[in-house]
Amino acid sequence: MSDSDGAAAKEMHPVQAKEHVRKLSSDVFDMVRLQGKASPGGPATMPSREGEREYSVVHVWSISHLSDRELTRGFNRLREELPKEGWHITDFGPVNSTDRQLEIEAVHKKDEYSLSAELWVSSSGENAHASASKKGRIVFYVGSPTYRTPKGVDRDNY
Repeated sequence: MSDSDGAAAKEMHPVQAKEHVRKLSSDVFDMVRLQGKASPGGPATMPSREGEREYSVVHVWSISHLSDRELTRGFNRLREELPKEGWHITDFGPVNSTDRQLEIEAVHKKDEYSLSAELWVSSSGENAHASASKKGRIVFYVGSPTYRTPKGVDRDNY
């Protein structure tokens, strides 16, 4: 029943944690300043193995239907804007995959929420012209630290 530093998990209602993840995702969307298609869906509660009241919230989403050039510009804007908006970039560079796509990993300084953003574009550059790539996208993962539900609140049904 502790977070990664060994401290006891803070108490928070899952609705509040979801709202905060949604807000941070919205802020990230604003930072990339792209008008592509955002994937549907919203934050989800994930049970923790630590205890029956422990959970975290994750929001996985993407932006697509843009040229590789536009996606790359948005990804670069994100890298520039994150530190200005209270995020500490912990890693930047190619992911360990055959395509070697770029990834940003960051932690929100105020509340230790995490962000992972991965740029999926054509490595050959053949899709970098003005038309939208079929595979091109930026995939985002925003996650909360581990929380504990208030007494009487079921982390899976609230």
